[in-house]
Amino acid sequence: MKKESLTYEEAMARLEELARRMENNETGIDQLAAELKEARRLMAFCKEKLYATDEEIKKIWETDKKE
Repeated sequence: MKKESLTYEEAMARLEELARRMENNETGIDQLAAELKEARRLMAFCKEKLYATDEEIKKIWETDKKE
């Protein structure tokens, strides 16, 4: 998945899939490092999306308070 077109929901679904695979020992040793790196990138992406959305909501609330 390309980061540019990735939605928060898609990233979370992929994270859940990776976590399930790891919990169920479905990730081979050869794939483990790559999947952990992917999970780390996805977590950073989700955190960034949540922060940006939170900031946007705060700005909207502040604008509404002024009106």
